[in-house]
Amino acid sequence: MKNKILILTMGILSLFWNCKDSKKEDFKVNYPEENLGVIKAKYSDGSLAIGAFNRGYKDYKEKSNYPWSLKINMELNSEKCNPNGLPLDDESELANKLENELVENLSKISPVHNVGHLFNSNHLDIYLYVRNKNKIDEWLKREIKKENLIRSFSYELTKDKNWETTGNFMNDK
Repeated sequence: MKNKILILTMGILSLFWNCKDSKKEDFKVNYPEENLGVIKAKYSDGSLAIGAFNRGYKDYKEKSNYPWSLKINMELNSEKCNPNGLPLDDESELANKLENELVENLSKISPVHNVGHLFNSNHLDIYLYVRNKNKIDEWLKREIKKENLIRSFSYELTKDKNWETTGNFMNDK
């Protein structure tokens, strides 16, 4: 009887440790070598867009493991932006800090690839790819409802297993 209990206990502990290892495996992420590209555009209304994208993702072999495109649109303080819609230095620094905090928090929920961002029309658009749609969606739904956000934001979470959403940002144009 003691042997059966010992074997049963060892089996349960083994399952526990295997699940723990499985969670670690879920968060193993291979990142491509960074190849930063700068995006600049001028629209017909005179507004500008400027951003940075990691073009190392252009031929990233593991895209299918991160099939969910997450675009976060953060509102900037228009009083701290130029007439062309781009942020002044202080607003840019704050937006970048908030972006880093968002990505760090999201990375605790599901592996995240921060492909790049684009400042335009008093906004910052952040382009990410994630593995676990449901957990990310639940967390973001709670976050956008919080009072006293430094900068409000919205998001779109769509299926994009071939990463077409960011495809145009990967070229040297």
